[in-house]
Amino acid sequence: MGRCKDGACGGAVGAVGVMGAGRPGGCMLNNWLWFAGGLVLLLVGGRLLVAAAVDAAQRLGVSPLLVGLTLVAWGTSAPELALNLISASKGRGDLALGNVVGANICNMALVIGVAALISPLAVQERLIRVEIWLNAAVLVFLAVLGAALGLPPWAAGTMLGVFVIYSGWTIASAIRASRAAPTPAAADTLGPDPARLNPGMGWGLIAVCFVVGLGLLSLGGSFASDGASGIAIGLGVPAAIVGVTIVSIGTTLPEMVTSVLAVRKGQTDLAMGNAIGSCLFNAGCIFGIAGLWAPVSVEGPLVVPMLYMGGLSLALVVVSRTFRNTVSRLEGGLLLGSYAGFLAYSAMQAG
Repeated sequence: MGRCKDGACGGAVGAVGVMGAGRPGGCMLNNWLWFAGGLVLLLVGGRLLVAAAVDAAQRLGVSPLLVGLTLVAWGTSAPELALNLISASKGRGDLALGNVVGANICNMALVIGVAALISPLAVQERLIRVEIWLNAAVLVFLAVLGAALGLPPWAAGTMLGVFVIYSGWTIASAIRASRAAPTPAAADTLGPDPARLNPGMGWGLIAVCFVVGLGLLSLGGSFASDGASGIAIGLGVPAAIVGVTIVSIGTTLPEMVTSVLAVRKGQTDLAMGNAIGSCLFNAGCIFGIAGLWAPVSVEGPLVVPMLYMGGLSLALVVVSRTFRNTVSRLEGGLLLGSYAGFLAYSAMQAG
């Protein structure tokens, strides 16, 4: 990635030198470059997965809300999954847990806040009745359990089991809905079939995008994990703090881009479904698999972020029912303000 100049390297550069680039304790400049390069690969890979998922769902005739809750949410959370699985396999459970907590905070405060500022987000009754309550229950459970007991090993298995049951039920509901053919009168009210107007990619290209996207996610996750760990060591900051701030913002960029584009196209249900679905995926699938792969422990710096995460999930229960079931611009601004305060607190903790 290039040579380091005087003052640009971490404390271990004398022994590691340029060959330590991208490794914990190596050159600080190179650690940042590896981290940034990894994020680029993660974003490109996630973008390919999202494109493949959306076109596949369009061809299957699934509603935008369910697309956002499942395929788009899973695709945009793929960078977190790749990063955390690789981090867990390298024994960096604190970085993985910090990224899960930080990504959920970003989804609820940053992504929803920015999207609501662009245009008020109408919340469908399905989200209010099921996903928003489930999201609150899961994240509050994780926050309280983490603060009280430090997330024992069975917590990861429980979260993964809840996610599998929820996903199975959601997919089954989508399949039943897609098989229910509309009546001629209903077909007239629905208008032209969007799949015919914009067929998108064929199944062959969808499969190519899926495979290439997974490959880029794997490579990018390795680069970003090594770079983030090296940055934490070089700055003397706990890896959990790096994971809950810098890494989580980077890996949440696919959700941000997808939600903003969806809002600008008037698909606010897709934006909300993407954010909430990503939270459920992070807490259930990513934490579940990573926690079973490498046991994690809740260190002191993570207690407040976990409690903030749980508080945000409860706030969304209230916010989703105000202003006629709409997240207003005022509420979006309040969410962003709370996130700015959280970043300020994290900076003080790092200092």
